[in-house]
Amino acid sequence: MVREKLHKDITSEDTSNVSKYRGLYLGGEMNFWGVLNFEIITMLFCNMPGAMGLFLRKVFYRSLFKKAGRNVIFGRGVTIRHPLKISMGNNVVVEDNCVLDAKGDNSGGLEIGNNVIISRNVVLSSKNGYIKIGDNTVIGINSVVHSVGKSSVVVGSDVLISAYVYLIGGGTYHYERSDIPIREQGLDLKGGIVIEDNVWLGASVNVIDGVTIKKGSIVGACSLVAKDIIEENSVVLGMPARVIKKRF
Repeated sequence: MVREKLHKDITSEDTSNVSKYRGLYLGGEMNFWGVLNFEIITMLFCNMPGAMGLFLRKVFYRSLFKKAGRNVIFGRGVTIRHPLKISMGNNVVVEDNCVLDAKGDNSGGLEIGNNVIISRNVVLSSKNGYIKIGDNTVIGINSVVHSVGKSSVVVGSDVLISAYVYLIGGGTYHYERSDIPIREQGLDLKGGIVIEDNVWLGASVNVIDGVTIKKGSIVGACSLVAKDIIEENSVVLGMPARVIKKRF
């Protein structure tokens, strides 16, 4: 499994510190000059304050990624891992202290559309998985979108994700055996999460692996979505969430 392999690679005494760092942050596909470019740019500009910092990150950060469109803005303290697996469209805003993480040997990476706002402290983490964020989507502060292995997370266009929302594609461990630690028993992957277009997720919503939410639906604050929302334009609420009405 990806997480166990990464843990062994980082903690192994046979792995050099340089190799550990490269495996965690940059990925084996980045050559020496790419590593040097990444180190210089992030060292100089990552935490530079004010308008000058925003301008210089906008100019220089584009070269770090697989693809970055026009007018992409990065706040201070953004953590970038495996940038050659990350692509984004035009007019994207990545606010302060976000994490863009596309770690994994076989990761599909992160794909971010046009006109997307990623608010402060958001974590987009794909560990050998795949995350896609559609056009005109807003992700609220302190939210987490997490994908492991074959459990991709696909968010459509015009989606409103409020603060403290968790979309967890994968990450549920098997626990049936008592002779080995839970972390060594592997993950129960159910195929990922699909949030269709024009969905609104309220604050502190949790969506677990294997769930699809149909277009036009609204999920009320503090809800746990553990099964598919199968009809469009549904309004759901609760732990676990259930349909309480239709929008029209």
